[in-house]
Amino acid sequence: MNDSSRGLDHVRFRSPQIPFLITILLLSASIASATTQLLLTRDTHDIAGEYKGVVELVVDPGVEAAKVTIAVDGQKIATGLLSPWRIVVDFGPSALEHRISVTATTTNGRRVQWHETVNRGLLPLTVKLEPLDLANRLFAAKTTAPENDPVQVVQLWQDGQVVAESSEQPYRITAPPEAIANGFVQVTARTKSGEEAADFWSATGDVHAEEIQVRTVPLFVSVVDRSGQTHDDVDRALFRVLDNESEATIVEFGKAFDQPISIALLIDASASMTYSMESAVRAAKEFASRTLKAGDKCSVTAIQDVPRRKQTLTGESTLVAKALDGIKPMGRTALFDALSSAIRELKEEKNRRAIVVLTDGTDTSSIASYNEIRQLVGTSGIPIYFIAYEGGEEQQRNVDQLKFLAEETGGFVAIATEQNLPQKYHEIEKDLRAQFAIRYQITDFAKSNEWRTVHVQLKNSRLTARTIKGYFTP
Repeated sequence: MNDSSRGLDHVRFRSPQIPFLITILLLSASIASATTQLLLTRDTHDIAGEYKGVVELVVDPGVEAAKVTIAVDGQKIATGLLSPWRIVVDFGPSALEHRISVTATTTNGRRVQWHETVNRGLLPLTVKLEPLDLANRLFAAKTTAPENDPVQVVQLWQDGQVVAESSEQPYRITAPPEAIANGFVQVTARTKSGEEAADFWSATGDVHAEEIQVRTVPLFVSVVDRSGQTHDDVDRALFRVLDNESEATIVEFGKAFDQPISIALLIDASASMTYSMESAVRAAKEFASRTLKAGDKCSVTAIQDVPRRKQTLTGESTLVAKALDGIKPMGRTALFDALSSAIRELKEEKNRRAIVVLTDGTDTSSIASYNEIRQLVGTSGIPIYFIAYEGGEEQQRNVDQLKFLAEETGGFVAIATEQNLPQKYHEIEKDLRAQFAIRYQITDFAKSNEWRTVHVQLKNSRLTARTIKGYFTP
């Protein structure tokens, strides 16, 4: 930002770790908002007091006709600032240590530079995980914390559970073999007051290639807490994407509900559903009516001896309802073949996609085997949501298979009865509404038809991200 005579700059620091937002305000408004003034001169040493909130930085460079550059925590907030060399900053609600650098350059090229530290010792809560001995899975966690709220414990997490912890410095933790095999390790540091910070280590080896390309990848992510509740209010800064164990750069982030979706709706219509068909159809119609909006599409397939497509993808909700009303239960259950058919139908769709399946039993008539469908759904990139409708021991064995298929794709399994079936459909609707749309960028080998793994991590141990496990490159 040049030519400060046009107005006074106002800079807000969201966090020492997060880039700040710079906006231009009117001179009078900026001065009015600054409740504290901090004078910076070359003779300033050991600045006393605590500085937080809105502060007006006033620089006395000690030389005439100088242009001044100011950086806070290594980030430039003003360049070529002219007399009276003032800028308003917002240090945030807490008094934290900040390093201020001032560089003054005169018209004849003389350069003067000095540094000051405010709120010395008032460090933010941070944790940095570093490997000490990978052969023995030993890691060290380096932490900082406010003097009045020290770190009490560092914990290592896996699959939402604490698997190791350390409560004494230096914080050293041995990771389980599974964490190393998966290629990433997550830790949190918790203070006496209960505040938490998180960090990750990933096994990202050096990549050497003569030909590389920049590629952007779209991704849809659901976020749930430890009780399984879906969250749609998670800050972008908490997301971390690993593509083939290499950290990717998130270039777009937003709510997926703003984007159109194509849903394949699969209904078990085998003979075993004879007495439940009416309530199953009613719940499916309510789900389609609530979920689908302008621009969305939906198809209807009856799962019987063979998959029977009752309605191809359409944006007409009346056609979806008519197709559901026309389903008559008969025959056996070709569940795996129906999944294969739905994946083929959605394969070329450019919209966000999902498969929603209601079934009351095991597969009894598919040509495709479980191993074949497991490989297919894992590489489809389409989240699958199952509603397992009542059933006995045989169905429980099938539910274990369904859970694996759902987890591979970023979906989940809901166990339903006739009484709570509409609620289970509502849980799926809520998950689809709460998804985050992420587009990330990678620079990697220029290979086509390559399988790449995807992991989405959150810098909050209380939250877990659900998404696809990987994809094939174009």
